Amino acid sequence: MKDLPPGLPPADSRKWHSRRWWDPLGYLRVRSLANPRWSRDMPWLIARLRRERSTALPADHRLYDEAIAAAQGYARTRRQTPEAERAWDRLLEPVDELLTRRQTRHLDAVREARAGQGDART
Repeated sequence: MKDLPPGLPPADSRKWHSRRWWDPLGYLRVRSLANPRWSRDMPWLIARLRRERSTALPADHRLYDEAIAAAQGYARTRRQTPEAERAWDRLLEPVDELLTRRQTRHLDAVREARAGQGDART
């Protein structure tokens, strides 16, 4: 299984107490998708990805579509095989790219907010 993307807090981080509200896909990635004991419920995951896609930025739609297609492909594989694990990693690739983009946008917004506070004080 692929490691978490850089910059994403680990599953046991206290940051998830607040972050899970603005980054539900990240929370899902660290708490469920990265957990080898998770049941890998593909119909539920596909529905969740479709729901999140409906409110995502248009620039991210392609990655959601890739994740959905990969989840559908994973659902067709036999579990506990090397091919299933490769299919799982193919699912995680677009998810991780989405999370990397989200983290970059978040950090940019934090920097802009801090810069704006500096302007207000002068």
